[in-house]
Amino acid sequence: MNPFQFAGTPAISFGSGTAPKLAEALPEGTRRILFVMGSFERTNAEAWSKIAAALAAKGIAYDIAHIHQEPTVEWVDEVAVRYRDAASPGRPQPFDAVVAIGGGSAMDAGKAVSAMLCTEPGDTVLHYFEGQPDYRPHSGRKVFFVAVPTTSGTGSEMTKNAVISISGGFKRSIRHDRFIPDAAVVDPQLTISCPAHVKAASGLDALTQLIESYVSVKSSPLTDALALSGIEAAAKSLIPICTDAADDEALHAQMAYASMISGITLAHAGLGLVHGFAAPLGGSFPIPHGVICGTLLAETTKRVVRHLQNGTDAASALGLAKYAKVGAVVTGHPASDVPGCCDGLIAALEEWTERLQLPRLDRYGVNARNIDPVLAATDNKLSPAQLDRTVMREILLARM
Repeated sequence: MNPFQFAGTPAISFGSGTAPKLAEALPEGTRRILFVMGSFERTNAEAWSKIAAALAAKGIAYDIAHIHQEPTVEWVDEVAVRYRDAASPGRPQPFDAVVAIGGGSAMDAGKAVSAMLCTEPGDTVLHYFEGQPDYRPHSGRKVFFVAVPTTSGTGSEMTKNAVISISGGFKRSIRHDRFIPDAAVVDPQLTISCPAHVKAASGLDALTQLIESYVSVKSSPLTDALALSGIEAAAKSLIPICTDAADDEALHAQMAYASMISGITLAHAGLGLVHGFAAPLGGSFPIPHGVICGTLLAETTKRVVRHLQNGTDAASALGLAKYAKVGAVVTGHPASDVPGCCDGLIAALEEWTERLQLPRLDRYGVNARNIDPVLAATDNKLSPAQLDRTVMREILLARM
């Protein structure tokens, strides 16, 4: 058993129809909040009207900062200047809370804004990027932050980092234990209207996070139990909500639960090679994060399992046994049949990738001649198998 620590989670309000209860998740005495969201007022007009009415009943006013793409340094800094610098020096913070409503991009944007509103006038989010030459640790001070996801994928409503795009095609994170949202309102009804291709990509992203955190060399009995429950929920719901049960509320609740759990497990156990590919691929090509994970999951899983099958050490045996448990959940086969469950898992993931029509990488301009920089920046993270660059190349080529 690995030694482990387990940080807190947000105050969670989960269930169909919970979105209008957002007002109840705000701090006592709240008078004004900042929404960070895309087109939620239009795409979920009924839910938005209920949220707005609940806020009005409590006398809570709001501003909106719209985000229609992945957050950039320029976007975050512009919002910070608009509201933070107007409140300083010596003037009170203009908002009692920041509320992000949307997918992963809105969650990241909201976290970053919540953190940057509490920095000094003229400050830039660039100062807090991990791995940058002028990096400085953030104090962790932030405006009270509430996450309201409208997709089932990233699990960002449970995590402490925000991913921001910077010039030159790179993505970096700002991260602090206090950046975990103070509250999360997870209403599966908000995910029903998502297009099927969004449900597919985001759902496979969540499944990737669950599987990678479960087999991670940093996993613990606590994250294992959570991850397996999330994998079971995703396996039951992902294909139906993207195909013949697109309006089934109970199945969307299962997928929303899986996504939420994936955020908890990735935050505590880490991720693997699929996410090792994701950052350099997403920074170099215009590929949505969920598409990267979805299109690479089956092929990467196959290569990792084959590598473990060639190993003779205890770590390889443990890794295979864990993949077999995932296969047992997905296929219903007994976990004691390790080879059969591993093969069944790979076959199921390959079938899902094709059935959900995950795009191949060449649709976004990726080809054999331009992947060397991606490979150079890719790492195995906490995968139970450390694959070399040759095998990594084969994985990418197989998905072109």
